[in-house]
Amino acid sequence: MKRLVSLSVLSLLLVPGAASAQGPSEEPFGTLAELMRGIMFVNANKLFDAQAVEPVGEMPEMTPEGSDAVSAVMGSASARFASVYRGWPELAGAAVALADGAKLAMIEGRLCDNGVEAPVNNADYMEGARLLEEYSNNVLIGARAQDYDAVWEAVNYVTESCTHCHRTYRDGPDSRQQPRCQ
Repeated sequence: MKRLVSLSVLSLLLVPGAASAQGPSEEPFGTLAELMRGIMFVNANKLFDAQAVEPVGEMPEMTPEGSDAVSAVMGSASARFASVYRGWPELAGAAVALADGAKLAMIEGRLCDNGVEAPVNNADYMEGARLLEEYSNNVLIGARAQDYDAVWEAVNYVTESCTHCHRTYRDGPDSRQQPRCQ
């Protein structure tokens, strides 16, 4: 038995990274505005689009010849693969990005464009993030059920969650000229 324990301890010491494995950094990389532009804005617009046009099922498979032709014409990877996850899967992905993005907006140390720390400890900011997470999850539930009416209604609340923070931290008479997150 002692020999087995000794071998186990020895294997932990000799296997690179086995004892020191760690998860990703807890420090934010981008500003709040960069997070908004990269995740929130893009995915919120996908939800807003769903109120105008009902999502359809997944796109049919493309033949290899069709794929080659599209690649030749479309060029970049983002153009080429823009239609891979369309309809309900795209809507569900956007809802997940927003719900999880709410957590990213709450990371301590994230800065606003004006260099001030994002107000992650302010009650109204926390409430906005909570609402975004909750309402985006409601969109996700509707998208998974392919329930257009539920999605349409839930998106209205996502809009309200955005407004909850924007009216305090982004909007204002000089919001386009001045750095945001006053």
